Amino acid sequence: MVVTSGVAAMLAACSPNAADYNRHDVPEDEARAQAAIERAAAQNGIATTARAGVPIAAPVETAARSRAFPTDFLGYWGVSYDDCQLANTEATGRINVDADTIRFHEAKARVQRLEQRSPYEVVADLRFDGGAGAAWERRDRFTLEQGGTILVRTEAPNVQRYRRC
Repeated sequence: MVVTSGVAAMLAACSPNAADYNRHDVPEDEARAQAAIERAAAQNGIATTARAGVPIAAPVETAARSRAFPTDFLGYWGVSYDDCQLANTEATGRINVDADTIRFHEAKARVQRLEQRSPYEVVADLRFDGGAGAAWERRDRFTLEQGGTILVRTEAPNVQRYRRC
């Protein structure tokens, strides 16, 4: 059987020792991540690594990160169906939760301090800016319910429920 040089090159590129990722440039962080996976699989075995995952370094806590909402809380939330229509500029029941900011219809709140009580509950000390020089502070509790599709905002004794848009 005769193997042409093109087929031989393809087979060589598929070898497990090919460190050049088939001659494709790979971003440095992706190459580091792949190397971590390969080290974990070599040390713990492929099945164990697949079950347990690859240990990663915990991100360094910074002042900004300590005020950031967890990812599951981010996005648009509305009290009613109409609030979730992004073209509806009069939606008074819509909020937008960003990393450290919540935008309401007529106000914006910046997170001053955030306490994560569980993956589904945070308490935030908020500083509000209502425009025209109006500013105030308050503490709100945010809870995710129904698989992260409902956000409950509690500012005792008031409770407001939002659905994910």
